[in-house]
Amino acid sequence: MGIWARCTKAIRDAKFSHKMFAAFFLTSSITLIPLGIYSYHQAKANLLYEEKQSIKEQIWQANTMLNNLLIQYQTVLSSLLYNTQIMQCLNTEGIGYFDQYLMFENTLEPTIDSIVSSHSNILVVKIYTDNETLKGHSKYLYPLEELQDYQAENGRLPMAYQIKDNKLAVTCQYPPGGKNLTNVLYIEFRVSDTLGLMLKDGAGLVLSDAEGEPVYASAGTEEFTGYETAETFDQIKLQGTSYYLFVNEIPETKWKSFCFVPVKNLEVHDPGILRATFLHLILAAILCLMMSGILCRWLLGPLQNLQKSIHRVEEGDFTMEVGTEAQDEVGQLTNAFGAMTRKLNVLVNEVYRSQIIQKEAEFKMLQAQLNPHFLYNTLSFINWSALKAGEKEIAKISRDISSFYRTALNSGRAVTTVEEELLNAKSYISIQLALHSNGFDVEYDIEEECRPCEVICNVLQPLIENALEHGIDKKREGRGRLSITAKVRDESLILAVADNGPGFGRKVDEEVMKKDSKGYGLKNVNDRIRIYYGEEYGLSIYSEEGQDTRIEIMVPITESKAFQTPNQN
Repeated sequence: MGIWARCTKAIRDAKFSHKMFAAFFLTSSITLIPLGIYSYHQAKANLLYEEKQSIKEQIWQANTMLNNLLIQYQTVLSSLLYNTQIMQCLNTEGIGYFDQYLMFENTLEPTIDSIVSSHSNILVVKIYTDNETLKGHSKYLYPLEELQDYQAENGRLPMAYQIKDNKLAVTCQYPPGGKNLTNVLYIEFRVSDTLGLMLKDGAGLVLSDAEGEPVYASAGTEEFTGYETAETFDQIKLQGTSYYLFVNEIPETKWKSFCFVPVKNLEVHDPGILRATFLHLILAAILCLMMSGILCRWLLGPLQNLQKSIHRVEEGDFTMEVGTEAQDEVGQLTNAFGAMTRKLNVLVNEVYRSQIIQKEAEFKMLQAQLNPHFLYNTLSFINWSALKAGEKEIAKISRDISSFYRTALNSGRAVTTVEEELLNAKSYISIQLALHSNGFDVEYDIEEECRPCEVICNVLQPLIENALEHGIDKKREGRGRLSITAKVRDESLILAVADNGPGFGRKVDEEVMKKDSKGYGLKNVNDRIRIYYGEEYGLSIYSEEGQDTRIEIMVPITESKAFQTPNQN
């Protein structure tokens, strides 16, 4: 027998549970290899993204610093360009040489010196002039012919920026807006620190003005031309080196900065990622091993449960429920056996159990009839005894208790009238007033057309009890007020109980409607109304912290036959 034949026979003869376990484990383990590779590359991509975001933030901060510097430099330029004292000194028409000397000595140089001394980043200040009488009279005055790129025929010179040797040079006509080019202000500022933040670790930098003309280009970036189309995170190759591009705006001068960060600076070589990936693969393999065992038990469990059920039925236990939602062969077999068991259970036990339930119901009904009868007789005796002894308060309380239980039990009927339900509520409130030493007021607003309407028993008393316990009893200031309302609204009967207590929020509102009370609580009332009338009817709670609370009952309008007029009858 060949190796293949022996392997086939060994697999065929192995236990079914073992074969299922091996199949699950191999299937789940095969997917781990591509998952591990994907996780490794995804982790590297995430680290690279975080590095890019970090560098983007650093470059943005450097651009912000440069923009702030330019704002300061613009302030310095304005203080020089629009300084009336300097303008007067440059206008020497009709002024003698001695007076010019005094102006330069006492006004021009002190004014410029004060501006230069107040800004440490100012390196050079020069005023180029074509006025022969001014040349050489001050350390700040120079002949206009010495200015580089000067062309007399142009007539005007717009403000120009240039960064060279980590210095920002600004050249502009002085005074600005003049018709003839007679004076030029030249000033140099230090920008080396700010540019150094963007040029560290082999990075490159290009600054362009609003027209797309380069203001500054670091070494190795001269061939860059994509001023209009470049975007952040673009990968650009300059002089054989790959860079990530970071683009930012400089609002003060409407410049754009293009910072080139070498790709090699952002390469991720973290052996911890590889170790973490292998560790996750090992843990995943262990998890697959455990899940394979769990799945085998889960799939074979229905057969084992069916076997146990068959043994219990053989022993005469027909009460057990046998069934499954599975629609496979095992599920069909289990459901068929369960159906057979249920039929046997019905045939054997249904009549016997029905008789027992009927006798228990008859006993409870008899008990319900006897207990109130005894209670009424006892309360009646207490009432007459109290009247005989002159205790009118005790007599009143006993009558209220008798009235409350009579209307609550309602002779075993589930439905009563609004009139009877209000009588039950008034009896309960009267008892509570005695218990509270008349510590709250009660208001009734009852529409007459509501009194003959039908409603299920015992719906107002739980609402009143809730209003007292969670509203009036918790009121710290002022006198409590309880309001009972009955009215017709939109073809529905509305019964409401309101109090002026502290109220409660929406979360407490939801908890009250979901929580099962020890007594006859709001949830019980709401469930009874919905079961009897439908899901569209029930309780509604209107309350907020620090405000009044109002709970409404909405039921359909049904008039009781006992309240109909003779003509209606």
